[in-house]
Amino acid sequence: MRVFRKDMLPNALYVHIPFCARKCIYCDFNSIVSESKTIDRYLQALEKELNSLRGQYVVKTVYIGGGTPTVLTEIQLEKLLCSVIRSIPTPEIIEYTVEANPGTLTVNKVGLLKEYLVNRVSLGVQSFQDRELKFLGRIHSSNDARNAFTLLRIAGFENINVDLIFGCPEQTLDDWNKDLKAVVELNPEHISTYALTYEEGTSITKDLNNEFIHKLDECVELEMYKTAINYLTHNSYNHYEISNFAKAGYECLHNHVYWRNTGYVGVGAGAYSFINGVRTSNEKNVFEYIDRINKNNNVKSFSECLCQDQFASETVIMSLRLRQGISNVDFYKRFGRKIEDQFGYQMERLIEAGLISYEDEKLKLTEKGLYIADTVLAEFV
Repeated sequence: MRVFRKDMLPNALYVHIPFCARKCIYCDFNSIVSESKTIDRYLQALEKELNSLRGQYVVKTVYIGGGTPTVLTEIQLEKLLCSVIRSIPTPEIIEYTVEANPGTLTVNKVGLLKEYLVNRVSLGVQSFQDRELKFLGRIHSSNDARNAFTLLRIAGFENINVDLIFGCPEQTLDDWNKDLKAVVELNPEHISTYALTYEEGTSITKDLNNEFIHKLDECVELEMYKTAINYLTHNSYNHYEISNFAKAGYECLHNHVYWRNTGYVGVGAGAYSFINGVRTSNEKNVFEYIDRINKNNNVKSFSECLCQDQFASETVIMSLRLRQGISNVDFYKRFGRKIEDQFGYQMERLIEAGLISYEDEKLKLTEKGLYIADTVLAEFV
């Protein structure tokens, strides 16, 4: 039996733009390089799906991701932003984020974001070292990144996230220190730091398997993570989630929806929704998605109804990504039982190993557990 609460109704909207100027070697997101006519057709289909949501939900956070939303031309970008605004009651929006590649931002595009009520931009910088940017397949330079950030500031954006990647082959701790210093000098409100991953089917994984490149030593990668935590926290950034740091008042509200495992709706090719305990995903193939929308066919390609145990398990896993963890009070309100009632065995083992703590009715990762978070979280599956 599932326990439904009002917070399972979606108050967050994700819009997927699956287009890039070039595919990065590490990327396994649903994205393609495509010509303008396909993008136009996609935006028409997307508008139709957005219109179908009108009046159904009260949306408080919007996130347009990709792909690269800012790869769109100015005309296409305005069409997209118009479609979003028309589909939701804008007075309710607290946070409205658009992802941007520094190599695709222009003065006019930044102006459009501002005009259509976007109040947060996530800038995919990844590195301030041109050698690493070239290796990763990024289309921008370190100077492009700085210039894009300046454009956003001049336009009046007061909530900017900067993404950084560490753990690249041949990257040194000194390189990473330079990246951290560079990002702090820019003074964004939010910083996300991710270890480079090798996903199946990506270009970088093929190079790894062919021994053209070699993974960075795990000890060095861990030291980079620790360095980021120490440096950023000492520069007034709160380490509030495994990979995320924010100044006071600037935690990402949209991502909190995912971390708390509450309801959201996604539109676009491959986008996921989670509504009243039912998870669905749209058709992933861009051309098939367009065709289904145009023919008024069901655009969903996947659906599953979570049983209460699975729902609880996923909630604990996602919530433990937050440094504050999960409170037993919240868990009981959502599932009608205490955390230890379902996960007592796992908790006992992990507490004994020093990987989690359970104090004041709050379950969270210890510092030791943080460094092997994936292993710890897998215990709650």
